[in-house]
Amino acid sequence: MIRVAISVEGQTEDEFCKQILAPCFLAKGIQLIPIIVTTKREKCGVKHKGGCLNLDRVKSEVAKLLPSFDYVTTFYDLYGFDGVKDITADELEQKMFDLFNNRKFIPYIQKYEFETLLFSEPSYYEEYFDNVQAKIDMENIINSCGGNIEDINNSKETAPSKRMINFFDDYDEAFDKVFYGYSIIEDIGLDRVIEQCPRFSQWIERIESLVRIK
Repeated sequence: MIRVAISVEGQTEDEFCKQILAPCFLAKGIQLIPIIVTTKREKCGVKHKGGCLNLDRVKSEVAKLLPSFDYVTTFYDLYGFDGVKDITADELEQKMFDLFNNRKFIPYIQKYEFETLLFSEPSYYEEYFDNVQAKIDMENIINSCGGNIEDINNSKETAPSKRMINFFDDYDEAFDKVFYGYSIIEDIGLDRVIEQCPRFSQWIERIESLVRIK
């Protein structure tokens, strides 16, 4: 069994990994273990887990994990990553890898947020809200960003999480990001997410390939 630690940004990603990713990988001989980053008190006030990420924080967190696991990967959002500006997800991953230059480290940055994945199946929302307009509204969001859900954009007003909050508000329901983060993907299926999110798919494939490397 290959043991892979996945350093995650917060509770939403933690639950997604535990509920969705870990069982899938376990069936393939990979034990995926999510670990929420611990944020330093001086950067964010009261010491807590999750959020407030920067390269120094990543270096500290990953360094603690590398000796204890066969591999270490990450699942962080590009949006809100501190100390980087006008940088792509690929470029940030390279900066993270360069901190260690270690084949055991597989950095992954979600473009732009975890909630991107929840746009993978617009028809789900028609069924969920029992309203055909919900599917149309979801498709309009995707089409406004060129039809690729991984391009749903990065700003305080238009980030995927903000769009989801506003979308659920339009149908008189509060968006609970931790619960919906895994339950929607559980309903639509991880395969559909992989199909619709090429960048995310490449990361999943890379982890799966570790069995062959071993």
